[in-house]
Amino acid sequence: MSGEPRQLIEEADGTADPRPAPESPATPGPTPSPTPSTPPSPSPSRVNSGANSGANPGAESGAGSGADSTDGDYRVYNNFYGPQYHGRAHFGIATAERPGRARATGLLDGDEIDALLRSYIRPDCFDDAADELSRTGIVVLTGPQGTGKRSGAVALLRETVGPSADYVVLSPDIGLDQLAERTFDEGVGYVVLDRTGTAGTTGPGGAGGAAGPTADAAGPSSDFDWRRVRDQLRRHRAHLVITTVHGVAGRAPKAVRHLPWRPPVLDKVVRARLVQARIPQEIVDRAVCGIPPRCPIAVVAEAAQRIAAGADPDQAWKEHSGSAPQAVQEWFGAEEERSLREIAEVTTLAFAPGIGRRAFESLQDLLERLLGPVYFTPEVASSADGAATPDTTGPAAAPDGQDPQQRRRARPVDRRRSLSRNALITTEMQVYGATTREVMVFADAELRRWVLQALWRDHPTEYWDAVRHWLDALVDADPDPALQLSIASGLTLLGHIAFDEVVQSYLDPWARGERGETGQTLAVYVLWYMCLEETQAAAALTLARTWAQSLHPTLRGTALIAFSGQLGVTFPTDAVKWLWAVLRSGALEKRAEREHGLRAWAQLFLTLVDCQEDAGIVLDALAHRIRKEQRTRSAAYSATGLLVLETTLWVFTATERLSGRPAVARHLADRPEEADVVAELWAAILCYRPLRRNALSALLVTVRGLPAVTSDPTAAAARLGHALAAALPQVEHPLLTSELGRLAVSRPTRATGPDCVATLLGALNSAKDTHPR
Repeated sequence: MSGEPRQLIEEADGTADPRPAPESPATPGPTPSPTPSTPPSPSPSRVNSGANSGANPGAESGAGSGADSTDGDYRVYNNFYGPQYHGRAHFGIATAERPGRARATGLLDGDEIDALLRSYIRPDCFDDAADELSRTGIVVLTGPQGTGKRSGAVALLRETVGPSADYVVLSPDIGLDQLAERTFDEGVGYVVLDRTGTAGTTGPGGAGGAAGPTADAAGPSSDFDWRRVRDQLRRHRAHLVITTVHGVAGRAPKAVRHLPWRPPVLDKVVRARLVQARIPQEIVDRAVCGIPPRCPIAVVAEAAQRIAAGADPDQAWKEHSGSAPQAVQEWFGAEEERSLREIAEVTTLAFAPGIGRRAFESLQDLLERLLGPVYFTPEVASSADGAATPDTTGPAAAPDGQDPQQRRRARPVDRRRSLSRNALITTEMQVYGATTREVMVFADAELRRWVLQALWRDHPTEYWDAVRHWLDALVDADPDPALQLSIASGLTLLGHIAFDEVVQSYLDPWARGERGETGQTLAVYVLWYMCLEETQAAAALTLARTWAQSLHPTLRGTALIAFSGQLGVTFPTDAVKWLWAVLRSGALEKRAEREHGLRAWAQLFLTLVDCQEDAGIVLDALAHRIRKEQRTRSAAYSATGLLVLETTLWVFTATERLSGRPAVARHLADRPEEADVVAELWAAILCYRPLRRNALSALLVTVRGLPAVTSDPTAAAARLGHALAAALPQVEHPLLTSELGRLAVSRPTRATGPDCVATLLGALNSAKDTHPR
């Protein structure tokens, strides 16, 4: 596993050399004015986390005054404002308390395997797939979402390679050429979940458009690629299971079998789980009888788990039903056709739940005006549905001779009475600090997705064009952060039903900057919401990758933001790969764009540390680059080498926004085994004289920050000092000791804890005569 991120980074190399890195990132200039094509850039000296900060991503960023300054309030995109709920997933990305969804790739731990295979029931096709995997080392499981391919893949590996072997999850965006060139570990089971295929693996510079996930084309060339993957697995005596929702287009490859996967009998799944939990037979029978038709296996397993925990079977199946709730069916299936105002009510709530009455009515009024031409002809538009919809062709003559505007004033629109009659909508009181306010919500949170499904099913393109214009208008108005998140979660739910509509009408235009920075932010939020769900995470990765490959500068900038947040937490190796590919390609020609790429690296590291994920993936990738540079360079660093050093300095100066503590200090405290890699990186930038002063400042801030993040800061400082002594050339030891000592004296601190700087210097001095370099 330690070599995985390095291999992915190696594959992302571009062919064009980037511009040489500036000699020093320490002197910040004024913050550039934000434009639609150039994301705003903070001071290059420091990146701050916005986790739990409440800072507005649309606010102007401030510029710091120096490399070691902790002042300034910079623009951050990883901001979340209070608790946000998305179905049953709690949305609180980039915080240690609510870390969101963990990474989707890497080594599967025992607890996750046990959870997947607890009371596992084999489907009829299991033995056929197991025989194929044992014989050839690879099998591809095809079928729609909800058929149990994920648990089936793990069960197949356990059957073939044994329960004691390691199971490694690879990226769903991995290409056949990457699999064919990968070095697999003998006896290890590998799995690619929801593989999307790749639109191209040559790095940035491809087409700018985004589309849904695509599968590799079948045919002779595809069969050759599959044969290469199979032979590579046989050569290393490893096994690989791939799952995908795409069937084989055209002629199926002969080298690797693509097996249609079918779910097990649902009755057996429910009975096995409930019997294991020792649930009375009467409840087991009720649970089996209540299984909805065509219910996905994942839903059945989750409902059975709830029943095993004590939930009533009827209620459990109601909440996990595969069909729309009765309330939604009755509301949309009423004999009397729903009015424009009623449709506007549920549409507004679908994209803006949890807002106050006044704000809700304002949004509804705007939507009604846009929906008017869809529902009424110009002749009746002015008087239809309580005169709520204007006539876009001009004022209509009133039958009694009155001016239409006078009639509207005489007959005010009573939206509140209409809302009170809507069975799908209710209000609830929410506490905000010391105040309480009334907000509009669905009568049941689960109704939201079913309302969106009914709206998509029953309403024409003209209706959805009006909704698009409405949401664009809301974005142009720079909505508050809570409304931004509500819109993003609504689009994520709509993406389950109409993915192409969401991508083509919203995500691509917004990510391209057509709605300014707020649109970019919302596009990123949608991708982050998608990462919280297993069924959409792979699609989010594919979409961000196409943006990173684009020639459009704003699309690339949006991809950088996306990969530095929850998308990077879910797919860290892919994030490192594409962040480096964009930065390395030379596509970020302007200084502001280049700083944006460097900041994305620092923000990814900070996000991984905040989420208590393996931030060492970022450090390993940088260390791998530096080692490669040191092996090949003759006298000076190349442009690529200078870029790695500058990126490393940005990573080491990233700080938490509220506390100002360096992220690398927390990383050293949480993962003491990473001290050697951190020291190796610090030694590289300390030995490069143009960056040395800033590296010394960052080192001083980090060492002084150790008491705030660990109960034994002295041990952490000594560990880092010994690692630095081993990584630095012998001639650098006395120089570092004197310079760091003078810097510490010139910048006194009020800290009352142990003097970690003295501890680190002592470790350096104690090792000065050992390990000559």
